[in-house]
Amino acid sequence: MMEQMDKHRREDFVQELFDSIAKRYDLFNAVLTLNQDSYWRSFAVNKAYIKTGQSILDVCCGTGKLSIALAEKAGRQGQIVGLDFSETMLQQAKENIRKTPYSQRITLLQGNALHLPFSDQSFDCTTIGFGLRNVADIAKALSEMYRVTKSGGTVLSVELSKPSAPMLKQLYFLYFEHLLPLIGNLGFKKNQPYYNLPASLRTLPDHSEIQKLFLQVGLKQVTSYQLTGGIAAVHLGIK
Repeated sequence: MMEQMDKHRREDFVQELFDSIAKRYDLFNAVLTLNQDSYWRSFAVNKAYIKTGQSILDVCCGTGKLSIALAEKAGRQGQIVGLDFSETMLQQAKENIRKTPYSQRITLLQGNALHLPFSDQSFDCTTIGFGLRNVADIAKALSEMYRVTKSGGTVLSVELSKPSAPMLKQLYFLYFEHLLPLIGNLGFKKNQPYYNLPASLRTLPDHSEIQKLFLQVGLKQVTSYQLTGGIAAVHLGIK
């Protein structure tokens, strides 16, 4: 379905989708990834060259889990901006952040990843966690992240990926095509949001193509890491 939509329709669709699952998003992410999503975020933050006191933009921040990890890494003087276009997800992020010591260091803002509302070179580091597969134009989103990052700063993505080992790949798509939607949609009568996750994964470029896109927008020293057998990938580049 999603691969057939134009960009504007896809943006509306994704926004409605995440509005509908916001309150259950964290729970199901933990269950459906066997809590690996927490490890993937931690790995990404530790690779991001974050220094104490830096300013960081977290694009497609969702419920704020990556923003919280970034705030912990950036220390007391660090400032994090979490941006997402789903108001409901931002409300859930606000609740999650309120339970941490970092509420004074994280600012939440509603906005579009393809048109970031910031000046050039505004942040020391720009991140996106599990959001690339949902943007209407990955190259445009990365270009915007590059634009708002300071010279010498870092751009980082952590995202689901596609395993290359044949047996693991078959098991992976069996899980995401059949088992995950059945589990994830328990309690949903109409929207059935988790049936759209396999579509977003099918159209997502593999880790090597994402690495090429990082290079195409101008990032240097681009490095990628495949995690948990290639189920997730972290990409990092320097401006």
